[in-house]
Amino acid sequence: MTVPHPAAGHALQRWQRMALGVRLAYHPSRPCSIGCYVGVGRALVRHGFLPELEAEQRMYRLLLQTAADLALPPAWRQHCLSHALHPLARLTTLLAHDPFTVTALHARWDLAHRQLPTTPADAD
Repeated sequence: MTVPHPAAGHALQRWQRMALGVRLAYHPSRPCSIGCYVGVGRALVRHGFLPELEAEQRMYRLLLQTAADLALPPAWRQHCLSHALHPLARLTTLLAHDPFTVTALHARWDLAHRQLPTTPADAD
């Protein structure tokens, strides 16, 4: 049995708090926090604290849910959708053996993209 690194719990909690901040748009004027969330997720994978497939799936799901949330500012939603392309690209590689799942992931992104307002007037 592998004993988890002492820092793993703290790092995972920090990432989960960041996820909450992204999902609830705590700092809508700071879209760089979305990139930080993705970066910390990737760092957790690099350090062996989280399986890569799980991390990418969680990030992708959270970013798409946030992009679809009508209660959030349209600009924040657009940034989340743009950042969702990073985990989508990685998932496409990780799941290359499962073309049906990859197609479904791309279809979810396409649907979110079509539903997102493209101009401020669309958001009204």
